[in-house]
Amino acid sequence: MFLPLYQKEDRTPANMIKLGSEILKSYSIEEPVKNAEILLSEVIGKEIPEIYLIKKEIPSQLVKKYINFLKKRIERIPLQYIVGKVDFYKYNFFVEKEVFIPRPETEILVGKAIEIYKRFFDLLPVDILDIGTGCGNIGISLALEIEKARVFATDVSEKALKVAEKNACKYNIENKIKFIKSDLFPDVDLKFDIIVSNPPYIPEKEIEKLQEEVKKEPFVALNGGKDGLDIIKRIIDNAIDFLKKEGFLLLEIGYNQLSEIEKIVEKKNLKIYNVEKDYSGIERVIVLKGRRKWTYYQEENIKLLR
Repeated sequence: MFLPLYQKEDRTPANMIKLGSEILKSYSIEEPVKNAEILLSEVIGKEIPEIYLIKKEIPSQLVKKYINFLKKRIERIPLQYIVGKVDFYKYNFFVEKEVFIPRPETEILVGKAIEIYKRFFDLLPVDILDIGTGCGNIGISLALEIEKARVFATDVSEKALKVAEKNACKYNIENKIKFIKSDLFPDVDLKFDIIVSNPPYIPEKEIEKLQEEVKKEPFVALNGGKDGLDIIKRIIDNAIDFLKKEGFLLLEIGYNQLSEIEKIVEKKNLKIYNVEKDYSGIERVIVLKGRRKWTYYQEENIKLLR
């Protein structure tokens, strides 16, 4: 199978991508060309457009490394685990096995949190809580985008927190974000202006039906319990105790979960003020706030979010 890659005839990057993508396609890997490009780009250490301009053949040791990457991908190891990084929002994050891989739709959550900051807290210092931070992609992105933000980020996984700290060091914001090992809310004497979370929301019985790559991610980061709402319920149950008087709670949610979440929220001292759809038209992010009296100006800004 990998013999053509070992052969000396035409080991140029373009041909390596062609041969690699054909192998991946034969194993039903989605987007085989994109996968082959990313893997070879990582091996060579150059951006994808640049590697197509290289006319020299790839050295044998790099060919072997490329083949090793292809073998891992055939085993359905997620691409992000193989290359050890993932693009999210405007940034690039380290990611490792046993750490949840950020998804593009979660960028909507970050964007909405930034929008809320600009409309209600702009130029003011804010305290932000990121629940279930994983590799830190949400909390770090907010710390980088909001100059006066102080971020606290929790996770139950020590491995995830170590990777998140590594990512914070990469962007030199260790002084703006504090990582805490905790099951959801931190044990701190502090309330927050904005709480964000991309919690596990996949119903447990649905996990076995997911792609093999997804099932290689940490079970605890996927499993939302029987109906997918176990963690979401716990966050909503306790959020009001951690929110400041005029604070917001933003949650990423799963397919067809909004109606049940509305029922949960009705029983709490919270109100849903906005629901944002993802690129597929699925209700993906909900914005909640406490049921407290707001000024006319604040209520007018809330209407703009709807």
